[in-house]
Amino acid sequence: MRQLLIVDDQSILADDLADMLPWDEAGIDVVHKAYSGPDAIELMHVHAIDVVITDIRMPGMTGLELIQEIKQNWKHTKCILLSGYSDFEYTKQALKLKSTDYLLKPAADDELLTSVRRAIKELEQEWLEISSMQRAMYSLREQLPKLREYLLLDLLSGKQSISLQRLSKKLATYSIPFQEGDPFHVLLLRLNDEDRLYDDGESEGLIDYALSNMAEEVFGDQLDMWHCKDSNGFIVCLLKAKAGSTIPTDLDGWIESHAFQLQHVVKSYLKVGISILTSKGGTFPQDVNPLYQTSITNFRQFIGGERELFVSLAKEPTRGAPQLLGELYRPPSVLQMLELGQWDTANDKLEAIFREIEEEWRGSQEHVLEAYFSIAASLAALAHKNKKWLSDMIGDDFHAFANGSPINSVEDLRAWTSRSITSYQKSVNSEDKDSRSGIIRKVQEFIHGHLEQASLNSISTHVYLNPSYLSKIYKTETGEGISEYLLRARMEKSAELLAQTDEKIYEISVMLGYQKPSYFIQLFKKHFGITPQEYRNKVAN
Repeated sequence: MRQLLIVDDQSILADDLADMLPWDEAGIDVVHKAYSGPDAIELMHVHAIDVVITDIRMPGMTGLELIQEIKQNWKHTKCILLSGYSDFEYTKQALKLKSTDYLLKPAADDELLTSVRRAIKELEQEWLEISSMQRAMYSLREQLPKLREYLLLDLLSGKQSISLQRLSKKLATYSIPFQEGDPFHVLLLRLNDEDRLYDDGESEGLIDYALSNMAEEVFGDQLDMWHCKDSNGFIVCLLKAKAGSTIPTDLDGWIESHAFQLQHVVKSYLKVGISILTSKGGTFPQDVNPLYQTSITNFRQFIGGERELFVSLAKEPTRGAPQLLGELYRPPSVLQMLELGQWDTANDKLEAIFREIEEEWRGSQEHVLEAYFSIAASLAALAHKNKKWLSDMIGDDFHAFANGSPINSVEDLRAWTSRSITSYQKSVNSEDKDSRSGIIRKVQEFIHGHLEQASLNSISTHVYLNPSYLSKIYKTETGEGISEYLLRARMEKSAELLAQTDEKIYEISVMLGYQKPSYFIQLFKKHFGITPQEYRNKVAN
C-alpha cells in the first residue's frame, strides 16, 4: 500500500491537493495531510510514508529543513518540493538533499501526478535492487561451504588455472583465510571403512560433517583450516598458522600431538576410528597440488588398509614412494614436438623433465632411465617412420649402454639427449632438401597449425600440388593417408585439451573442425575406446 503525505501551511491548498486529484492513478492508496513541518514529522513516525510533497516556505520549519529531517530518519522516502518561488538557491539546496523533484506553483495536475509516479517508480527500483542484493548475499552465504569446497578441489586436482589475482579475489569473497605465499600443510583424514555406521549417503555425510567440525575444534584455536572431501573418500585439510598464533617453532610436532588428540575424541564420541597423514610444509598456492598428490601416494603406501594410524611425512625418509614423471607424459609429447620440427619447444619440455628429476626425485637413477628410454623410443620411432636407422642418424650415441658408458645421472641424460637430438635434427634438415620429405613436413606442419579448417583441398593448395597426387605421395612416404594423419592429430589435440583445459566438450569439438559434437564424440570413442568425458574423468582422477 503506497502512502502520500502533503505538507503546506496553507490548509486550503493542502486539502485541495489531497482531495481533488486522482492519486490512485499515480499508484497512491492513502493520502495524508499536515499543515506544518512538526506535524509532518509526527505523521511520519505513525505511518509508512512513501512520498512527501511539501511547500518550501513554512513557519517554524521550512520545507528544506523538513526534507533534511526526513532523509536522516527515513532515507528511502521520496520528497517533492512545491513552491511559488523560483529562487535558484532553493533549487540548489533541493538537489543537495536529493529531492525527487522541484515544482513551481501553481503546478498542473498532470505535472504533480507525473512527478509522484516517477517517485514511486524510483522507490520500487530501489527496493528491487536492495532485495535482489539481499537475495544474492543470502544465496552466497547458503552456498559458501560448497563454493569453498569446489575451489579447494580445483586446486587439489591442479585444474584451477585462474590468475593469482582472480584466485585472491575468490578467496576474499568466500572468506577463506589463505593468501599467496602462506606456508601450509596438507592433512588427510580417512574414516576406517569397517567403522562406517551407515550405508546411506546422507548419514555418511553427517559423519563427515561431524568429523570436519571436530578437526576444526582441535586445530582451530591456532590454525586456519580449509577442507573438502575428495573423490578418494579422504577429508583433505589445508592447515596454516593463524596470525598471532602461539604455536611453537616445531609446527610438525604440534600438528602431530593434536592429530593424536583428534583420533582420541573421534573414537570416544563418534565411536569410529580414523587414520591421519600430514604432509611436509609447502607454499600456497603453488604447492597445493604437488603436496596433495604426494600425500595420497604416501597414505596408500604407509597406511593402506591399516586402522587408526598416524603418519607424518616430515619425519619419513626423503626418498618417498616413486611416481611417474608428470612432465614426461603431459601432452604434447616429445615425440609430437620432434615430429613437427618444433626444436625449441622440445628442448624446453626436455629441460622441464630434467628439472623434475633433479628437484622432485633428487636425480633418481630409475627416473633417469624412465626418461632415457622414453626419449630413445621417440627418436627410434621417428627414424623408422622416415625409413631410416636411428644408429645412422645419431651415430655413437645410439650405443649409450652397449659401449660401456651407461647414463647414470641427469647430467649424463641431458648431454646424451642434446647430442642425439642435434644429430637427428641435422639429419632431418638434410632430408628436407629432398622434395618429398619437405612436402610431407609441410603437410604435417599445416595440419597442426590449422586443425579446425584443414582438409585435403586446403592442404594441397598450401603445398601447390594436385590433391590426388599429394594423397598418393603422402601414402607412399608415410604409410598412412592424409585423412588418417589429420584424424590422429585432431584426436591427440582433443586429448590434450581435455586433460589441460576446462573447455566444454562441444567447444573442443568446434575448435577441431567438428560442428556436430555427437560426431566428434563418436570419433573420439572409436580412437581411444572411451568417450571424451570418460577420458577427462580418468585423467582428473
